[in-house]
Amino acid sequence: MDERYGLRTPNQRRLTLVLVAAVVLALLGWLGWAAWAQSRADVGGRLHSYEVVSSHQVRVVVDLTRRDGQAVVCDVTAQAADHSTVGEAQVRAPAGSDSVVSVTAVIRTDREATSASVSNCRPGA
Repeated sequence: MDERYGLRTPNQRRLTLVLVAAVVLALLGWLGWAAWAQSRADVGGRLHSYEVVSSHQVRVVVDLTRRDGQAVVCDVTAQAADHSTVGEAQVRAPAGSDSVVSVTAVIRTDREATSASVSNCRPGA
């Protein structure tokens, strides 16, 4: 069999192990960095409350968090009972010293909304 497939020398096996270990360490390092970077979000938003004002309006209160006093913009979506989007708006907090800011917004809807959600928070201009 050695004549047919060749025999790997101990140096070749050692080199293969070193290369595999290097690739595994690089992937683990990248995974750790990605998890750390995502956990340190500079801005964020959380739906504090929502109230259906009428069949075409929803009032939402959003808590916006920020680091370093920067401005924040988040997208707010109102959904109907069938989970379709019936209204959208952006909430903004201007730059300031508070790390958490509560913002109230009224979203106009196509029909009655039953829930609301906050997404896509980013530093604002």
